[in-house]
Amino acid sequence: MLKIKYLMVLFALLSLGACSDGSDSNPERRPQLLLEFSPAPIDLSGIAANYAEDVRYGPAERNLLDIYLPDCDGPTPLAIWIHGGGFTGGDKRSARDEYIRDFLQACVAHASINYTLLTISDPAAAVEQGGVLTSLRDTARALQFLRYHFDSLNIDPQHVALYGGSAGAGASLWLGTHDDMADPDNADPVLRESTRVSAVAALATQATYDLLLWEGILLPITQPLESFLGGTDVPSIAAALGVTNYLLTFLGAGSIDEIYGAENAAYRANVDMLGLMDAGDAPIFVNNFETSLEDPLDMFLHHGLHAIEVKNRADEVGLHSVAYVDDDEYPVADPSGEDVTSFLIRHIR
Repeated sequence: MLKIKYLMVLFALLSLGACSDGSDSNPERRPQLLLEFSPAPIDLSGIAANYAEDVRYGPAERNLLDIYLPDCDGPTPLAIWIHGGGFTGGDKRSARDEYIRDFLQACVAHASINYTLLTISDPAAAVEQGGVLTSLRDTARALQFLRYHFDSLNIDPQHVALYGGSAGAGASLWLGTHDDMADPDNADPVLRESTRVSAVAALATQATYDLLLWEGILLPITQPLESFLGGTDVPSIAAALGVTNYLLTFLGAGSIDEIYGAENAAYRANVDMLGLMDAGDAPIFVNNFETSLEDPLDMFLHHGLHAIEVKNRADEVGLHSVAYVDDDEYPVADPSGEDVTSFLIRHIR
């Protein structure tokens, strides 16, 4: 009996030792994140908050974030802005001032992030470049970094929301629908953190980054233009718009034929927010605005049909969503009248 008790005590001590060496669940064991605060670039009249910019969250050149920390009692929820720009441009400073103020006034911290951009160049370099997953994985790391340093930032890691515009909208949807990417055995403690969130908002979004699925989504607007486009399939549309290199680089493919191969099919499945979506995912707010034939690329990237597809898929899997589409031909308006910040705050407060 004494031997059994001895073994139980020894096992407990070994477990504690393993936890202190290999687990960062205890905030006391995590290094403090030292921030250098500076004047905020927006008007914060009447709001008590500290601001730090260009905080490094990873090794890549654009792995930088800005953060506002409100002066509130207890740990605060967190909203993260992901900028747009087609994954080829844009900057974290694009978050709307009024949204930031809304969050801070509700005692919600606000971060905005940069991430690695795609370089549209020789298609032969696309595979090495890694495609859009390179950018998306940066956004995941930023989320994990902020979670890892929750104690230093006085944030509640269980109540985090994401929002963004265009590419940032799609990135938010991707994180909100993807299975947890936490890697508990990773040597990098940041990458052991969860990537699951409480809510996402997608403004001027794309429905999925399996771009071949856009043929079915956009058929109502591409079919009347088929003779001009040379077809309704995505490679034909890309060729007509002069963005074939972008298509290849986005999907990490060296040729159009490669896109249809088994390896790229697996890649596309990993960035297909519609296919990844299920009832256990973060609730979704989606709002797409009117587009025009005068800018056909903008129309294909941001048409209201993308938002409608997201809403329909959410309804299909039983996921709560709020959708708006400002389009005379495809209007959608949620009866709640809820806006983006109130939706996100509702799910993280």
